[in-house]
Amino acid sequence: MSSNLSQSNALDAFLIEVTKRNVTGGIAFLLPTNHHPQVNCRALDNNFDVIVIGAGFCGSIIALKAAELGLSVRILDGQEDYPDEFRAEKLEPDQFEALEDLGLIDLVRPRAENFIAEVHALKGKREKIIPCHKHRGMDYSATVNSFRKELREQELLVIEKIEQVHDTPAGCEVVLPDGSSFRGKLCVVATGVSKGLRKSLGLQMHARNALISTTFGFDIEPASDEHFPFQAFNVYPERFTSGLQYLTFFPIGDRMRCNLFTCWKPGGIKAKRLRTETLAELRARFPGLVERIGPFRISSKVQVFTTHYYRQSVSHLNSVVLVGDAYQSVSPATGVGLSKCLSDVQSLLGLLQDKSASSLAGMDNDAFYLKTTKRRVDDNALQRWRWANESSTSRSFMTVLKSVKRTPAALWVRQLITYPQSVDN
Repeated sequence: MSSNLSQSNALDAFLIEVTKRNVTGGIAFLLPTNHHPQVNCRALDNNFDVIVIGAGFCGSIIALKAAELGLSVRILDGQEDYPDEFRAEKLEPDQFEALEDLGLIDLVRPRAENFIAEVHALKGKREKIIPCHKHRGMDYSATVNSFRKELREQELLVIEKIEQVHDTPAGCEVVLPDGSSFRGKLCVVATGVSKGLRKSLGLQMHARNALISTTFGFDIEPASDEHFPFQAFNVYPERFTSGLQYLTFFPIGDRMRCNLFTCWKPGGIKAKRLRTETLAELRARFPGLVERIGPFRISSKVQVFTTHYYRQSVSHLNSVVLVGDAYQSVSPATGVGLSKCLSDVQSLLGLLQDKSASSLAGMDNDAFYLKTTKRRVDDNALQRWRWANESSTSRSFMTVLKSVKRTPAALWVRQLITYPQSVDN
């Protein structure tokens, strides 16, 4: 990753400040995008090579690129348009380059003529300016709907809710509420796994409910007619002890967006106050913020996204593959959510590229889940999440070590070593 000012590198700065340890990670996107376009083979009846469930960010890209490989594809989603939901709002350099490689960067919304060239980083009274490149804000919902427009033009998108999925070594069957179905050699689940879908696929979720992330998103604007004196800004609390991680300001089109990352419980008093008394809470938790950037006001509703860590069990599946958040959740504070999604896209497309349509049924799923790049990205996402939460709640190793050093027993041992008692022979 080439920019220290990206959101994930902002987290690195946050972790270094507390633990003096930099958790790094990166992914290399190697799949070329200039495949020779092939005419999409229209399937007879409701039988297809690939069926994708969920026309979100990850699922839409897989459907578009699988169709480019000449496979017959259908992607199913229960909603006509992707709703205005609070999800990833900033493209990191590796994510931007992956979308470039996939030939989809022009579909990202809003269209950006200028990138974020530098970000101011403030902690207490210390401030530094860090250059960056290929770093920009993104309207997630508008971008997904831009992908969906392409899906409609290629007649790949079907608006239907899913009742259940039957998985066999010979292929999969996706059953709709009216009893009709789509059959595929491979089914890609790229959406939140509902209770019914989890039951029909026999999935078991391995979760760590204590590993939680709650993110707040809202627009701000200057209280006066003046512009903000920065292009982008990251603000860190002076002490990482209350689950408060960091605050970031960045442009999305012509508006200034703010994301606040925490590991608070969504129903707790701190989260409730942040939602209802946003401006007052920001002033209280980040002293000196208004003096530095000038008076501002909240100019949109405050959106909240909460998730906890989980990973689905998938070893028993035959013709069904889970990608993105359907397989493993990720903390928004780490900045690697879209990296994990795009890593899954690249890994799966690489396998599809190497397979003929006739060999898709019963594909060895371990070739996807155990792919070195995918495992590294998945494990890195969990590691970063764990360190972010431990550091911001005073439960990091360094914090625990410091507290142990202050115990009476530790102080007595230190005194004994420093001032050894004389021993009578």
